Order: sequence, then C-alpha cells, then structure tokens
Amino acid sequence: MNRPNWRQVYALVVFTVTLITAIPVYAEGTPLFYRGAFDDKVGEAPNGARVNEDYIKWAQHPDYGAGPVVHKPREGVWSISGYSISNYTFVEGDTGLIVFDTGNNIGMGQAVLKIIREHTDKPVSAIIYSHHHYTGGAGVFAGASASGEVPVYGHPDVDRNLVSSAAVLGPMQARRTGIQLGAYLPHNGPDAVFGPPNPVFTDPELSATAHLSVTHPMADGEQAVIDGQRVIFYHAVSDTRDSVIVHFPDIDLALHNTAVAPLAFSLYTLRGDFYRAPGDMIASIDKLREIDAEVVIGASGGPLVGDEAERISTLHRDAYAFVYNQSIRGINKGLTADQLVETVRLPRHLTEDPWIFPAYVDWEYNVRGQYRGIIGWFGEDTADLHPPTPNELGAVIVEMAGGADKIIARAQRAFDEKAYNLAAKLMSQVLAAEPGNFKAKQLKANALRHMAQTTRSGIQTRNFMLTEALHLEGKLDWYGAPQVSFYGEPSPENILSTPPGTYLKILETNIDPKLSADVERVAKVTFSDLNRSWSLHVRRGVAEVSAVVPDEVDVTISLPRLTWAAIVIHQKTLAQAVQTGEATISGDREAMREMLDSFGVVSTTWPEPEEMH
Repeated sequence: MNRPNWRQVYALVVFTVTLITAIPVYAEGTPLFYRGAFDDKVGEAPNGARVNEDYIKWAQHPDYGAGPVVHKPREGVWSISGYSISNYTFVEGDTGLIVFDTGNNIGMGQAVLKIIREHTDKPVSAIIYSHHHYTGGAGVFAGASASGEVPVYGHPDVDRNLVSSAAVLGPMQARRTGIQLGAYLPHNGPDAVFGPPNPVFTDPELSATAHLSVTHPMADGEQAVIDGQRVIFYHAVSDTRDSVIVHFPDIDLALHNTAVAPLAFSLYTLRGDFYRAPGDMIASIDKLREIDAEVVIGASGGPLVGDEAERISTLHRDAYAFVYNQSIRGINKGLTADQLVETVRLPRHLTEDPWIFPAYVDWEYNVRGQYRGIIGWFGEDTADLHPPTPNELGAVIVEMAGGADKIIARAQRAFDEKAYNLAAKLMSQVLAAEPGNFKAKQLKANALRHMAQTTRSGIQTRNFMLTEALHLEGKLDWYGAPQVSFYGEPSPENILSTPPGTYLKILETNIDPKLSADVERVAKVTFSDLNRSWSLHVRRGVAEVSAVVPDEVDVTISLPRLTWAAIVIHQKTLAQAVQTGEATISGDREAMREMLDSFGVVSTTWPEPEEMH
C-alpha cells in the first residue's frame, strides 16, 4: 500500500482546518449592560444598594444568600447552604459525622457547628476538604470530636496550594479577593456591597484560620473506609487544581468541587489565578456525570437529586465546552481576544437557566481568559511588542484632541449616548496623561458606577467597578489591604503546620532588586528547635534559599521556628527577637545590615553592635 508523504498529509490538514474555520463562529445578539441594555433594570437591595434587579432576585435565593438552609436529601446526610459562600455537608458514619468543608475561619466553623447541633449531637469523626479554599474552620470541628483530633482527607496538593495563595501571593490575593467580594465597599447605601454572604468577624480570634493539614492525601481513584463509610476519591479541577469528587457508593451520594455550581462558573477570575483549562474542568464534570449518584452536593448551592443532577451537570459542561471550543475555532481563524468577545456568544438555552446565571462572571471574561490561557498575551499587533507607556500614549492623545477638556466633553457625550464603556476608557487615557484631573476622575467614576449598577455580574464586575469608582473619588484606597481577610488571618500555628523551609523560601519573592543590586552575602538560618539549617544567599538582585549550606557564611542566625513564625506575620521583628534573647546572631554586622536592607527592612530596626552575639 502506498503511504501518503508528509506533503500530502500537510495539504490534507491545511484543507481540513480551512474548511472548518471557514464556518463562521456562532454569534447571537446579546444585550450589553455597558451599552445601556439594562438601564431600566436597576433596583434597590434591602441595604440600599443599587443593583441589577435580576441579580437581586438571584442573590435572595435561600441557598445563595438568604439562608442558612439545612437540607436533608437523605437519612444521615445534612448540607448547610446560604450561610456563607461555601456549603457545609455532614455525612453520618458509624461513630460520628464526616464533615465536608469547614469554612474560612474559626468564627464560621463555630456558627455552623451550632447550626448542625440543632439536628444531631453526634461528634465529628473525620474531615474532608473539597479544595484548599474552605479549610479555616477545621480546628473547630476537630474540637467537636471525641478525642479532639480527627483524620483529615483531601487532595495531596491542598497544603502546598494553600501556602502558595496565602504566602507567596498572599498580599495580591488578599487585596484582589477583597475587591472581588466587596470588602472595600460600605455596608449600606447605593454603593453598598450586596451578594452572597461571607460572615465578617471583628474579633481577631474568630477571623483567624484553624486550618489542619491533610493527614490522608488521597490519590485519584483511591478508596478508603471513613468511619464505616466506603468512599472513593477522584481528583478534579474547577477553581483550583486540588479539588476532589468524593463518592459514597453505598448511600448513592457524591460530594464535589467541580464547575457545577448555582451560577455561571468563572473560567477566568478578576482577582487573578492560574489558567482554568476548560478541558480539565469539563472532564471533572463528566466524571461526576459518570458516577451518576442519586444525590449530588457541591461546595456551593443546594443538593441535586435524580435527573436534575444530570440535567444541570450537562448544562454546565456544555456551556464551558461551547466557550472553549468556539474560542479555539476563532483563534484558528486569526481572531484577537477583542474579536472573540464580539463573536463567541452562547446560545440562549445555555444562559437562561437559573443554575447558570452570570452572577459571578461576565461571559466575556471567560472568552478573554481562553485567549490568554491558550496562546498568551500577544494579539498579532506587533506595535504591542514594545508599546509606548500609558502616560506617553495618553499625553499624545490629549495633545491631538486639543486638550483634556475636549476628550472629557466627548466622553460625556458617549455617556449620554449610553456608551458607558467608551466613556470610561476615554477617561483612562486622560488620567494616564493627567493623573490628577478631577473632571476625568469623576466622569470615569460615574461611568463605572452606572455599569456596576446595571451588570448582572454582581459579584466580580459590580464590586471591582464600584471599588475603583470610590477610589477615583478619594473615598477609599483600593491599593491598601482590606480590613478583613476572607480566608482567615494567618497564625504562627498555621505556619508551623507547613514544611519547615516553606516560609523561608518566600524571601526569594520579597527581595528588592534595586536595594540589593550590589549585595553579595550569605546567611545561615538555623531553626534551633529542629536543628535544621538553610542558606540565604543574596546575590545582586536575586535571593536563593537552599537546604545546602556552604562552609563559609557571612552571618549565622539561630532561632526557634515559632519565633520565626511570629516574625513572618509581623507580631515581632528580628531585632526584637534578638533583644529578648529568642534569636541569636553571629558574624559580620555590616553583612546583616546589607541583607536586611535588600528586603526593604529599615536598618534602624536593627540592634546596636553590643546587642550582637
């Protein structure tokens, strides 16, 4: 038989791709809130917030915001929804309750424990994490066990990912998660935060996290018997890559954290996260469909029973598959991210069901997320390879327009014509050139506020737009840290639960390249209670933390790990630890000063020479 050569194969591929991509990408007229489509849909929430009426209706569902609601889909299974953004599910075992997810902090754990005690007084026998987001109340539930300790089951990467989000990217995640969930907004009035509840505690002890490390990391497909219940764990991908599906075959129950949720799932989140590959997310939903349990309970939303579970799971997987596949088709046609947004529009049957309401994400963000995730930031305009700075471009635009006032006038006209997004973008150009232009700030704030009040994406879009609007008006500082942390304030105990070198390693991301440009120093850091050491090498703009310690170092630091944990969360400084005798330092004082300066530590906090050992 004659085999085709590579040229024939290539020609066939080109012909096939050309044929496929010649078919237009599916597009359907979609009402756009930023072009006035929902101007007549602004309502007032109970706290005075001006919000899209459809979003108000969605948010007042008992399972999302008007709870708490205690569901009992079958004997021995309770699921609490509507208390916070996550569910709390309890499965009765031979001796006690198996807890699936524990909330963000100690206060939530205590409140939910009180709720479940109205239905059963059984002790807690085990904890299962759906993923690393809702682990902060674990210590509370462990305290409700017969012994005060319980086994903790979950994906093998839960603890590592928790450290990554809480430590390495902690400041960014705290700030942008705070914006996303409305932590900067007032509680009452037109600009008030409104949406699914996430209880806030003023008591620092209640807002702290009581995370417990996973004691039983479960492989994909691994089986276990937990308090008499036979369970099978499957790895899943949704908003995190450490999610699980937990099947209880003997009681026909599946617990999960997949993209099957009571809203359109975010394939891209404005707070910033890893690329949420839809293929992996769809495969996880398909695994849930394959299990085909009679009762299905997710990390959020009410239980799904029988045919409804299959219907809603299929609805979600088809919506994400549509976005993913049509984005790829558009990319193969040479479309940019902006062009994809104009053409990839979901058919109505994938958007009208209440279980896929866009409360959390605008579908346009999901499409843009595909372009960035699949092929990166470059959109084939080579002028973007080395673009002018925003202030340079803004200055030229202002100059060409004949001054900022003319652009402001044109933006006001756009606003009056309901082109709110155009008005906001024009003001961005003026502010790039003239950051202090009050008229431009106010007009952009007006445009953002109007869009925030009309969008159905009340969680992300409304909160980001309103927060920036208030920032532009000087009513808040959205660059500052939020007053509350939604994932619990870290404690020394949390740090001690991580592998010993974890929080030394994050020094690598905290070095200041300018302050350390001429520094070449090595320190030996020893945790005296563990008798383990690491080297910290500052090398002209780069920091390296290694378990390999050279024979010659400039400075030696010795301290208990608990003291180091207190320094990490700013309960004390290294200088204070030296002064109290908790830490000892020997070696070159000048080297120590240079290393501290490299990380932006003010030298005046360092002890005087006689305090060095």
